[in-house]
Amino acid sequence: MLQLILGALRRRPAQAAAVFALGALLCAIATAGPQFAAAAMARSAAADIDTAAPAQRLLTVHRGAPAVGDPEGALAEFRRTVEAILPPGGARPVLGLTRTLISITGSTRTAPVAYRDDACAHMRVTGACPDAAGEAVVSRHAANMLGVHEGDPLTLRTEAGLEVALRVTGVYERAGDSGEYWAEPMFSPGRIAAGEESLDPVFVDLATFADAHLDEPTAVYTAPLPSWLVGGLSAGAVAERLATTRTTLRDKGFDLVPPSEELLRAVDADRGAIRRGLFAGWVQALALCWLALAVVGRHTAQDRRHDVALLKLRGATRWRTARLIVGQHLLPMLIAVPAGVPLGIAGARAAAGAGVLAADGAAIAWLTAVAVAGALAAGVVVLALGEAPALRAPVAALLRRVPPRGSGRRVAVDVVVLAVAAAALYQVRASGPGGVGAAAPALVALAAATVLARLFAAGSARLGGGVLRYGRVRLALGALRFSRGPGVDRIFVIMAVAVALLGLAAEGAAAGRARRAERVSVELGAGQVLTVRAANPTVLLAAVRQADPEGRTAMAVLADPAASPPVLAVDAGRVAAVADWRAQYGPPGALRPPGPRPDPLPLVNGSALALRAGNASERPLRLLVTLRHAAAGADLTVALGPVPPGEHDVSAPVRGCEPPPGCRLVGLRLAGEQDTDGRPAKPPGGSALTVRTLRQQGPDAVILDAASLGDQRRWRGAAAGIGMGVGARAGALTLRYPQRDEDAAPADNHAYVVDTPAAVPVILAGPAPKAWLAGDPALPLFGATGVRVRVAATAPLLPVYGPAGVLADLDAVLRAAPDAGLIGVAQVWIARGTPPAAVDRLTEQLAAAGVSVSGSDTATARLDRLDRHGAALAAGFQLLAAGAGLLLAAVAAAAAVTVQQRARVREWHALRAQGLPARAPAAVEAGGQAALAGLAGIGGVLVAVVADRLTGAAATAVADDWSWLPAPQALRPATLGAVGLLAVAVLAAASGAALLPLARRLRAEAGR
Repeated sequence: MLQLILGALRRRPAQAAAVFALGALLCAIATAGPQFAAAAMARSAAADIDTAAPAQRLLTVHRGAPAVGDPEGALAEFRRTVEAILPPGGARPVLGLTRTLISITGSTRTAPVAYRDDACAHMRVTGACPDAAGEAVVSRHAANMLGVHEGDPLTLRTEAGLEVALRVTGVYERAGDSGEYWAEPMFSPGRIAAGEESLDPVFVDLATFADAHLDEPTAVYTAPLPSWLVGGLSAGAVAERLATTRTTLRDKGFDLVPPSEELLRAVDADRGAIRRGLFAGWVQALALCWLALAVVGRHTAQDRRHDVALLKLRGATRWRTARLIVGQHLLPMLIAVPAGVPLGIAGARAAAGAGVLAADGAAIAWLTAVAVAGALAAGVVVLALGEAPALRAPVAALLRRVPPRGSGRRVAVDVVVLAVAAAALYQVRASGPGGVGAAAPALVALAAATVLARLFAAGSARLGGGVLRYGRVRLALGALRFSRGPGVDRIFVIMAVAVALLGLAAEGAAAGRARRAERVSVELGAGQVLTVRAANPTVLLAAVRQADPEGRTAMAVLADPAASPPVLAVDAGRVAAVADWRAQYGPPGALRPPGPRPDPLPLVNGSALALRAGNASERPLRLLVTLRHAAAGADLTVALGPVPPGEHDVSAPVRGCEPPPGCRLVGLRLAGEQDTDGRPAKPPGGSALTVRTLRQQGPDAVILDAASLGDQRRWRGAAAGIGMGVGARAGALTLRYPQRDEDAAPADNHAYVVDTPAAVPVILAGPAPKAWLAGDPALPLFGATGVRVRVAATAPLLPVYGPAGVLADLDAVLRAAPDAGLIGVAQVWIARGTPPAAVDRLTEQLAAAGVSVSGSDTATARLDRLDRHGAALAAGFQLLAAGAGLLLAAVAAAAAVTVQQRARVREWHALRAQGLPARAPAAVEAGGQAALAGLAGIGGVLVAVVADRLTGAAATAVADDWSWLPAPQALRPATLGAVGLLAVAVLAAASGAALLPLARRLRAEAGR
């Protein structure tokens, strides 16, 4: 039997080659499914973790720990207990202790005292790190708010009124504050909420917690996302495991803060997108391959009809004949396995962009083997079914050169195809693209291509008959071949469906990438974003303006995503040139409305300040004037006085404000006489000082005149806690310190200058805060509370924050809120298209101005990260599967040409005997194949449009959980046109290559 099969294959090498090629493609497609699923799910999970916010990637356990006497032992015991409960696989944790106290140095605020492993390694400390009990480092912002410096004492108080004395050894700034180390909320920067201000954590040495007054601190265990959360578990399984762990920890007295559920849902959603995309593309490609095998098998069965007739005449049984015929298909299919499997693995890894996880190698190999075996078995069954009519037919029918047309069977098949497509379309309309609905685009495309094939066949029959009357023999023969040739309509259907699926996949991939590019543009805001560190916002703004004086490349940005609503402050004069501005953001000019702006206060650039003031108290008072250098951002204090009771003129020298550009007036503080250590003391309770004028020696002599001092809009006191009274009226400013009990915390003694009295114009997205309904609009802007704002425009969308947030001018914010600090994230936006060399030069100039870069993100890098997520990977696999489908159609078309060569030669001999010109056969064959490929390309594009209109395939392919902008709804002609041209080229090339032997033979006979 094997020798007979081999002999039959040697007699028909073209048919064997066609089955081998289709079998190899079938094995490749079957292999690609499980391989792609494993690699893509692993890659998308890693991408979700990489792109998540650092706080979302952390697992935190905390509880009260009695650290008095032995804080190091208590922390070690805490770690041992936690790790005994948590499943293994977590990364190295970071341990810490924290205890919230109240500041009584400076203004009254809550101040967390904290210890954290390797804290100084993640800070830039001016001074020394604490290395003994009672030593502490404070943040630069907290040092400015408390008025403390290196070497100063810092006194804090517990809720019970017990004092904790610390000594400041240094001032710190966070290093790498966008990473995981500082993402733990229990050690986050201070905030203002519900009228109460919390300072940044005061970091101390671990031995400090041996103080009896720091009893029951909170112990904190923080670790990155454990490996057992990113395996193959679904979000539900992970949530269940976390719930079990949380219950166990709670029974031991611990609180578990798991990684963000949003991250877990994102991982699960990406896996779902991969499964849906895989199912749709994989099943469609397999079905198209089986359909191509059916068509090729049908053609090869026609060519073997005489062999079957001879076997029957020689007495062969039907079973023996079936084994001989099916063996001619089975052997090439088996040989195709080692060729197709590596091709499928390579294609899957190319689509996923990653290899298979080694831990899952055995399971994936088993699934791949099952998929390949099942696909091959189905392919052999399809080929065997194509041979069944010949096995059942009588010998007389088998010996006919022209088989019966079988129109009734063809109509039945068409009806079944239309019915299945209608059922799938109903499923899509009723419950979405799940289940059978996932194959709806392919089924609708098949039905539309079938209808189109019937229309083309009827039209070509009419065309052939009509032109034959006018003597156009070649055109008539080409047209009639399409309508009467055996199997031409089936080849057309396969080709049109392949083109349609490739068009839908290409449009889905292109639209998905365009949507991801839009997402990057909105979420990032510019072509490149540098995360920077600066002493204060003034330094940031001045440094960027100095580095890019033309304002076309860089822009200073300060973002506070934790505010309510989130605030984004930009340099309004540069935003249109630097940012990726969209019409949905509103008019950029709204941040800086036209017309004259209120005059700012003159800069202080003289050598001395002179004050005229009236002291209504019984003791002398001092006025501390806070100045901020307009470029360097450094704060300095000028002490004026003492002012004895009554009206007096006092003066003091100013150093550090030499022009250009000088210093801005930030605020005033009321103080009493000096303490024994030379520092200003708090003013006596009930004391008051009325400021009449403030002048300087030099240009713009008057700093504060009667108009500025008497304008209440230019002054505000502390918004949190008990503050000093700030009253502006009758051309003077009165500072009144409240009467306080001896054991009460001191009041805040700040009066802040509002450099421009106009409200800050903002662009608002989303609903306005409810507090605005009860009074004038005001916002807490970067640590400064009660800043008046005016909604200059509303927008449906804002950069970075999307549908909810506030966009403001950074310069206007700093003028209206001089006490605003670097709360949030400081950034420098770089315009799209800026060369890397220019960015490097800009970075160097920023560093020279005191602004250091701690991180960078580009639109290209972020788009690359999004391309590793589930929807993008699924679109890539669908495009790969659709490309394989086009190759299947090309192989089927070539096989049909090859199989029919002997029959076509006989037909052309008969027509030549009837007077057909010698050169006509070759021209008709070449023209007919070119016309078939062209019609299939055009028909496939039309079928793609129909399938998209009925099923919404293109929109479904790019659907994701990002809803800031609407998804595209229509196919783009450019994409479909490119796909159509590519498909025609591939199909024509394959058919032409298969036609070459026939064309050479026909031309040779014509020459004779």
